Amino acid sequence: MPDSYLPFPKQRRRRSGGDRMVSIEVGRRSAWMRGNGLASVLDEIGVPRMWCPRQKCLTCPVDRVDDILALVEHRDRRMVELVAVDR
Repeated sequence: MPDSYLPFPKQRRRRSGGDRMVSIEVGRRSAWMRGNGLASVLDEIGVPRMWCPRQKCLTCPVDRVDDILALVEHRDRRMVELVAVDR
């Protein structure tokens, strides 16, 4: 399949080993994310985001986590740690 037909174009740059890990904590209504480059990923797919001063990380609505997982795991080939939390 040519690149022009993919929903997200392939990225050409390589990430170092430490940059490949993404941690996502899923709560009742929000998800908290830690990892390099996540702000640009969220902006790329149009997910509303904000900085959580209490957790010191990015947060987004929980109903958009599946979109983020698909993009980060499939296209970027990053390792994702997904944890359910009760806050």
